[in-house]
Amino acid sequence: CCPQNPRRPRLAPPALSARGVIAPAMALARCLVKSRWLGRRWCASVAQGAQTVQEMMEAAAIERSELRSQLKAQCDLHKQRTEILQKSLQAAESDRKVLRERVMSLTKDFDVLANKLQEETMGFKDRIQRKGVKGRGAQSRMAYRPSIQYAEKQPTHVCELNHQSLAELAMLGDHCARRERLLREVMAVDNISWGQAHEVLNNLVKYNEKYYWFETLPYRVGITAAFLGGIGSAVFVFCPGPAEWYGVNVAGEELPEGVKDIDEMTINQVGTWTWSWMEPMIGTASFVLLCAQFIRAQATKMNMKTYGDRVLQWRGNRLAKAFPEYDSSMVRAWAKHLPKVGFDFFPTYETKFRQKGPSSGL
Repeated sequence: CCPQNPRRPRLAPPALSARGVIAPAMALARCLVKSRWLGRRWCASVAQGAQTVQEMMEAAAIERSELRSQLKAQCDLHKQRTEILQKSLQAAESDRKVLRERVMSLTKDFDVLANKLQEETMGFKDRIQRKGVKGRGAQSRMAYRPSIQYAEKQPTHVCELNHQSLAELAMLGDHCARRERLLREVMAVDNISWGQAHEVLNNLVKYNEKYYWFETLPYRVGITAAFLGGIGSAVFVFCPGPAEWYGVNVAGEELPEGVKDIDEMTINQVGTWTWSWMEPMIGTASFVLLCAQFIRAQATKMNMKTYGDRVLQWRGNRLAKAFPEYDSSMVRAWAKHLPKVGFDFFPTYETKFRQKGPSSGL
């Protein structure tokens, strides 16, 4: 019978040889070398992957910082735009208020202007209906009567007129209007007040009237000669004493026959006696004056300048050349005027009128 616990027989270890020992060692060495190479390769791949991941993380961080900076810049830009928009809205609101105020003031001014125009226009003035008259025709209305408020607004001096009225009056030859226009030109050029402009105007008056007596000398000589000639002709024709002296000593005439003394003759008889030699002289002088007047009339029709026109033109050009800072047309227009003269033959210069100026008719 077989035993319950049989023992295996012990095998004897194989005999070791040199070849059997070297082969496993070489295989083991190869495995070790191969595993070492694989480990290095795996480590290199792991390191490379880690470096790639690190680079990706750094790129992601850079991109994230760039996105943050862009977002911040966009936020700042949006904030600036919002502030600019708010400021523009506030400015627009303030401008709107200013424009609204200006529109309101312009509306009020326009209403005032419209009322003034209506007050000055004949068709808009209030009319008074007559009692007991039917209809609303012309005969049923009474004429317009100015009120006290309207009467208080009428101008009393040339300085109260506007530019258009002054220009129209100046074109018509009104010297006061030309004077006021020159005063306003002086105010604009020298930047002074209306009262101070009169001091400058006085300097212009002094320069303009420097040769006044030489300019008016022909007129004064003519007036004096005409005055003396008129009185002398009447004296030498009708006065017995002067008539006898002139007739005997100048004309070489004798008293009429039968007259021993000129006192025996009446004034009419003396005139009849002297008329025989006075008539040619007086008639010739009258004809010469008539011819001169005719020549002047024809020269005026031909638009030829007379002595007076040439003198006034010379005065205007001379003054405009002396004061070139002012408008030459205004200076010439004002300078073409001679001052008024009284019965004493002395002129009244504008410097004596002061700020009131010469009489303008207002």
